[in-house]
Amino acid sequence: MEKCIIDLICATTQITPVHFRAIGTRENHSQYDQNIEQSFSAELFHRFKSLIELPANTNYYNNLILHFDITKLSVGSRPDLVLHESQANRNNQKMFIEVKTDPKANLTDDFNKLIMSTAEYLNFQNSVLIVVNRSFEETHNLIKNHKEFYSIPNERKSRIFIINLYQGEDDLIDYNLYNIKYLYNKQ
Repeated sequence: MEKCIIDLICATTQITPVHFRAIGTRENHSQYDQNIEQSFSAELFHRFKSLIELPANTNYYNNLILHFDITKLSVGSRPDLVLHESQANRNNQKMFIEVKTDPKANLTDDFNKLIMSTAEYLNFQNSVLIVVNRSFEETHNLIKNHKEFYSIPNERKSRIFIINLYQGEDDLIDYNLYNIKYLYNKQ
């Protein structure tokens, strides 16, 4: 597993639960869940960038830029974070990162973005979806039922990761890492 994946996992463990979900209050005092995906992504950007800038990491991250919410017009995609050499070329496409904090969000589009990001045109070396507020069992079932994962070559599967963060009833946070290469072809 590449160092950037390990550092990304470390960055996610530094994010406090206050960035996992937020409750809003309406004028009539009723409450609702607010979408905090951008808040989580911004905190992740900050934590990951802090790790990238450590002197011990200078050689690994040399000439790489961490971009936040950047548009990839050529493929109609807008990943939450991208670690790459430049927006102007595709020389060193290190990592494509998507974040989902809504526990009810349909992950189909995000799964397809992961597949697209590892295709020849963008050719990201690593593609990661960070799923927050959903149990790993539920996320894993969604992964297993996403038919498009079964049709991509194993080499590309090995570059797709899911990081799952879930705070249970006991307030403990479960962290799970899943690599799509362990998804076997359906018989």
